[in-house]
Amino acid sequence: MYKKFAIFALLFLLVILQVSALPLFFNARRIPDLVLLVVIFFTVKRGFPAAWKMALLGGFLLDLFSFFPVGVNVLSFVAVSLLINFLAQRFFVTQSNVKFFTLLALVLAGTIVNDVAVSVLMKIFLNVEKIASTGFPILSLELVGKMLSNTLLFVLIYWPLKKLENLKNIYPYGQQMVVRRPS
Repeated sequence: MYKKFAIFALLFLLVILQVSALPLFFNARRIPDLVLLVVIFFTVKRGFPAAWKMALLGGFLLDLFSFFPVGVNVLSFVAVSLLINFLAQRFFVTQSNVKFFTLLALVLAGTIVNDVAVSVLMKIFLNVEKIASTGFPILSLELVGKMLSNTLLFVLIYWPLKKLENLKNIYPYGQQMVVRRPS
């Protein structure tokens, strides 16, 4: 129960930070996706079966606070989590220095897939009749800037997330701390 609350609190705080504080420092299209970075990290560390709930909750909270149609970020984060899980199972290696750079490559891939998915889903949800007439800019300058900001921010939050992931190993699943009173 504590772990679920901690994950909810972390996602809630990251959504608030991403929606309210980061727009002060970044262009609207280059705002780093904090929630996406956490979803990618936990997808690589725990796998899709454990991370899809986090992707669902993070996407839902981000949709509510960013005034997107509900479902845009949910579908995008779940799709990114599924793709990252597929790629991580195939390409993730055991050497620690190469593992970090592989994780950075997965962050870049996740950023591209998320941006394209959000663009497509927003066009589908908002104006279906104009999809055929307008194209989707895949690699624009804004996307390159977002990839750079996501990568730099991921470098900054990687070690705190790693510490948070290691904290869950204090008590194995199903085991609770027993406090005994001195007699």
